[in-house]
Amino acid sequence: MVPVLFVAGAVFAYFVVVPAALTFLLNFNDHQFNTQIRARDYYSFFSLTLLACGIVFQLPVFLLGLVRMGITTPEKLRKNRRYAILVIAVLAMLLPGVDPVSMLIEMVPMIVLYELSILLAVAFGRPAEDVSDRIASAEGS
Repeated sequence: MVPVLFVAGAVFAYFVVVPAALTFLLNFNDHQFNTQIRARDYYSFFSLTLLACGIVFQLPVFLLGLVRMGITTPEKLRKNRRYAILVIAVLAMLLPGVDPVSMLIEMVPMIVLYELSILLAVAFGRPAEDVSDRIASAEGS
């Protein structure tokens, strides 16, 4: 699941985030500036954006791991949905795209991934039975 989500994030960044960000950044106040792009800066922005989106798409794996370790529960994830959206907005702001368009474009899939994480946590997130519970049930039999 991890490589598939990473590739999905990189593909999303390649086809959606980078074109929207470049369109916005290159056309912002273009009548006042003579915009010239340096290859080093372009490739740095491009690769950093793909890497960041690939990592961000690991959100379901991270939350499922927290639920499996017993740190949180699907109920807590549902209850704290508003805080999660706030954290997602801050995270989208910190990603490489510096414009509001790419921030919003990056926020939407992260919110969808958060909701998917809740569904995965309900389906697969039950922590494994504690070893001491298994020993106690084996001794009682």
